[in-house]
Amino acid sequence: MLPLYSVRKPYTVYVAVILIIVLGIISFNGMTTDLLPSIELPYIIVMTTYPGASPEKVEQTVTRPLEAALGTVSGLNNISSISNENTSIIILEYVQGSNMDSAVIELSSRIDLVEGQFDDAVSKPMVLRISPDMLPVVVASVDIEGMNIQEISDFTKDVVIPSFERLDGVAAVSASGLLQKQIEIVLNDEKIKELSNRVKADLEDTFDENRQSLEDALAEINDGLSKLKNESSSQKSQLAKGSVQLNNAIANLNALISEEASLEAQKAAFEQEKKSMQQLAELDTLFKQLFPTGIADLSPEMFNAIMQQLQGHLPDEIAALSQEEMAKLAEQASAAPARVAAIDIELQNIAVRQMTLSAMKPQLEKSLKETQAAYEKLESGKVTMAIEMAKAQVQLENGKAEIEKSLEEFDKAKSEALEKADLSGILTQEMISGHLMAQNFSMPAGYIINGSSQHLVKVGDAFASLEEMENAVLLNIEPVGDIRLKDIADISAADHSDEFYTKVNGNNAVILTFQKQSTASTAAVAEAINKEIEALQKQHEGLSIRPLVDQGDYIHMVTDNVVDNLLLGGALAVILLLLFLMDVRPTMIIAFSIPISLMTAVTLMYFTGITLNVISLAGLALGVGMLVDNSIVVIENIYRLRQEGVSAAKASVEGAKQVSGAIFASTLTTVCVFLPIVFTQGLSRQLFADMGLTIGYSLAASLVVALTLVPAMGSTVLKSVAERKNSNFKKFAELYGKMLKAALNKKALVLIPVLILFIVSIYGITVMGTAFLGEMDSPQMSVSMKMPKESSREEIYKMNDEVMNRILEIEAVETVGAMSGQQSGLGIMGRSTSSDNETTFYILLKEERSLTNKDVERLIYEKTADLDAEISVSSTNMDISMLGGSGIQVNIKGQDLDTLAQISRDIAGLLKETRGTANVRTGMEDAEKETRILVDKAKAMREGLTIAQIYSEISKALKTETQATVLTEESENYPVLLISQDQKGITRENLAEYTFTVTQKDGTEKEVMLGDIAEITESDSLRAIRRENQSRYMTVSAEIADGFNIGLVSREFEEKLADYKLPSGYKIDIAGENETINEAMRDLVMMIILSVIFIYLIMVAQFQSLFSPFIVMFTLPLAFTGGLLLLWASGLELSVIAVLGFLLLAGVVVNNGIVLIDYINQLCEEGMDKREALVKAGVIRLRPILLTALTTILAMSTMALGYGSGAEMVQPMAVVSIGGLTYATLLTLFVVPILYDIFQRKPRRKVEIEN
Repeated sequence: MLPLYSVRKPYTVYVAVILIIVLGIISFNGMTTDLLPSIELPYIIVMTTYPGASPEKVEQTVTRPLEAALGTVSGLNNISSISNENTSIIILEYVQGSNMDSAVIELSSRIDLVEGQFDDAVSKPMVLRISPDMLPVVVASVDIEGMNIQEISDFTKDVVIPSFERLDGVAAVSASGLLQKQIEIVLNDEKIKELSNRVKADLEDTFDENRQSLEDALAEINDGLSKLKNESSSQKSQLAKGSVQLNNAIANLNALISEEASLEAQKAAFEQEKKSMQQLAELDTLFKQLFPTGIADLSPEMFNAIMQQLQGHLPDEIAALSQEEMAKLAEQASAAPARVAAIDIELQNIAVRQMTLSAMKPQLEKSLKETQAAYEKLESGKVTMAIEMAKAQVQLENGKAEIEKSLEEFDKAKSEALEKADLSGILTQEMISGHLMAQNFSMPAGYIINGSSQHLVKVGDAFASLEEMENAVLLNIEPVGDIRLKDIADISAADHSDEFYTKVNGNNAVILTFQKQSTASTAAVAEAINKEIEALQKQHEGLSIRPLVDQGDYIHMVTDNVVDNLLLGGALAVILLLLFLMDVRPTMIIAFSIPISLMTAVTLMYFTGITLNVISLAGLALGVGMLVDNSIVVIENIYRLRQEGVSAAKASVEGAKQVSGAIFASTLTTVCVFLPIVFTQGLSRQLFADMGLTIGYSLAASLVVALTLVPAMGSTVLKSVAERKNSNFKKFAELYGKMLKAALNKKALVLIPVLILFIVSIYGITVMGTAFLGEMDSPQMSVSMKMPKESSREEIYKMNDEVMNRILEIEAVETVGAMSGQQSGLGIMGRSTSSDNETTFYILLKEERSLTNKDVERLIYEKTADLDAEISVSSTNMDISMLGGSGIQVNIKGQDLDTLAQISRDIAGLLKETRGTANVRTGMEDAEKETRILVDKAKAMREGLTIAQIYSEISKALKTETQATVLTEESENYPVLLISQDQKGITRENLAEYTFTVTQKDGTEKEVMLGDIAEITESDSLRAIRRENQSRYMTVSAEIADGFNIGLVSREFEEKLADYKLPSGYKIDIAGENETINEAMRDLVMMIILSVIFIYLIMVAQFQSLFSPFIVMFTLPLAFTGGLLLLWASGLELSVIAVLGFLLLAGVVVNNGIVLIDYINQLCEEGMDKREALVKAGVIRLRPILLTALTTILAMSTMALGYGSGAEMVQPMAVVSIGGLTYATLLTLFVVPILYDIFQRKPRRKVEIEN
């Protein structure tokens, strides 16, 4: 039908071809370019921070409640967690195909139900979707000639980063190595001591004045006694005077008592107000969480909707408020935190004054009371002068004794008061931090309404400068006056340059990391970044921005090489056609069919959302050799008919018609091998679906082209055909005919060697190594260096310089960048990527180099072998095999950490005994020493202490640094850090001697030593507690040593593991690269089995026989022999990509068999003898069989040779396809006729249907 229509209306075909070319060009220009297909990872991470918490505390308080709440969400396949110090990370794996947007919403609602149970210190859990887009597109270094690191940092922040952030497709630009200025306030103990001394001096003066009053009273009594002896009248006068003095002293005491009562009243009032303000502050926090944009600005409908959702969660008295009332309440609440801080300061001032009064009051009160009593007694004795004089003398003597005793007790009270007058107990980090936060405050208080106008009232003003903050008043004490921040601390602007290390080629630099938007093309974003780099370097002299990692460059390099292989393979196929046909015209027709088929495939790729990536382009490159197969069969048949004298138009129609069934079936068999990919899951499906669809599109296009364009062009181009003069091929065909006749007579001589080779190849599978995807040579490498935990920063940075210099000595290395220190972050699966003692080196190799990545890797290991550091080299940053994991991982599951640790040590021992393993780790190498304080609750309660109080006081004592506030100066924000000079003298050795001051029931104070109420122990603490499906586990990992294969090493280890006896309740799971390989292999083997079934069914439909397809099917397992033998001879591993080659081979090897058997059947149905039909069909179909096989082989040859970067990944597939197809061609030419002769006993007859 199609050939007839195409020959009758060729211009319709040409118009369709032009349309396809136009659509193809537009589609190609509109397609995005990436390294890999779009991969949807079904993972979500929930990360929660809990400052100051140990891994055990994080697990109990945060991780377990979250796991319980999230473990029942819909679509969940697996849940695992990592409880680190300060951080909980929960990783949720969903089933493939889950709607991740809906999953995030469901997770958020579940988290909302749980987070109310957490401590106040626990942050709100963050929900993060995992995507390959989290990996940086570009990592680049910034260096400017003539600038120091501070100037480079400022220039990078102000100029470089904003330039990149404006680019389309750039999601984020993060910088490492930027110097961040910060204000450091170091509490000066000497200054605080000096102030304390001034307060004490004032107290001494006050005490001295009161003491002087007592001494004066004593002097008066002594004087009275002496005058009693001399003159009574004079004594009376003196007595009256003494009475007046005593009355004055009593008045002073009453004034002191009055002041004390006033202070107590003020304190109660402030405390009541503070309580009210704290309630308002809590409301302020609640309102900010519920109404982040404010209440007044919400529409009534939105406000009512929110309140309806919160029904039952708010107190009734708040829920009943109107929107206006609640907005006013929110305004009042917003000022509450600042008022609380101000009240705290007032309370502290009152406390200082009360302390002074309380120290003075008891002794004054007692002595003056006794003196008053003595004088009252004297007053009562005035009736009888003589008697009173006698009594007065006695009473004065008693009063004298009492005052002298009071003076002794007064001195004791003075010393106690002076001890308490130490400002270091008042000017604490907490007090100063709260004060600075309260003073660095500005907030709108509301509006003053004046008629129709209103004026905003703003309270407070943030610190405008460092000088203003230095002069902030902290306290006012009478003898000292205002105590300002600068009076008690050393204040300076500092940076954190000593906390990180970022260098490039030995020079200080800033390292930028670029991340793209999820919908943007990686190559386009990287290209835009590189153009901006060039523009910036032209604008700013001395600026040097060097990419250390560039996915775009790598993508272009890989894809360009794949495209080169595609074009070169196509050119070789065309040259081969010309050599076989010895005629330019039919060769031109076939050559023209290649770009048309490719354009059609590209158009279909564009409309089905397939990107230009290594996988899809490899599919096109593999398919280019098969694109011409259908056209070769058609044009060869047309050409043969033309030479037999048939007219051009009729030959074009009949030639295409005769083979249409065969080429349709052969195309369908190749396409259908990728149909079972819909039954696979995970990476196999996401990676290889693009390849299957691309090959399917190109082959389907080639079938349509062979049945339309080829007949249309053949009917015009082949109007005149010269006699074929290829005598060499004629002789070769005759020789083949004779060999086939001999093979049919002596079948055993052919079949026995084939079977022997098949058995040998089956054995080869058992001893061949396996891999996921092969490593690819690239100009980008990375090195990880880990120093011992006890190493100082100076030692680490010195080692960094040494490693960098040694790497730069390697001839092939062009640039080395390094980062260490405070650069840690999350990897693609939530794992921490670095710590203080780890350094990452980015290595850029020269474009023109003689050394491979493996050579450079070996040299790095050799040059750093003598260093006291753990070095790990990754031979490429963009290696696609990163998706397959790395090395061997053994997960041991159970509950008891001690038992898990023992099993981990046992498994590590087995791994070390296994040949080919290196860097065996149990995770316990990272364990840290931990000091545990085990409080005896009963003893602590007897002393009036709780665990919370003990924790609070020790935590404050150990805390040396607090961020108090943020100073904004000239649009720059500077963190303000409050730093204490020591930890109150606490060390590991004297921790047990730490004392708590406890107020007892009778009001007295008591010192309680920590060692008396708690046991202090030291132990190893894991840095992380891992859980999977709510069960604890520990991981033992090992790398694969150079020269060993992951599959073979894993097999040996699994044999050793089989003999290990696990305790009851514990389980071992093997993960890592080998498990990923096995999963992918299982998927591909299932695909091959299903493909074979589909191929059989297609051939049944083609041959109209249930038995004939078995003749071709027998060649399938035999054809695998060729692929395995060539793979083994090439020294390649049995990788997942190689097994994909076997899958492709299953669809390709049957094509020639279908064409041959189809023609044999046609001849037999016409009445020809079976043996004669076998030989004739073989000779006639020899040319198209060889042509289709050789064009496919030549098209794949450049990839099989590993030509160019990126070819390494698809090289095993090409090698398997070439080996299998070469061997299968021999099977088709000899074994298929032999099997046909053996199994096809009954003669085939054409069924004639009468009208």
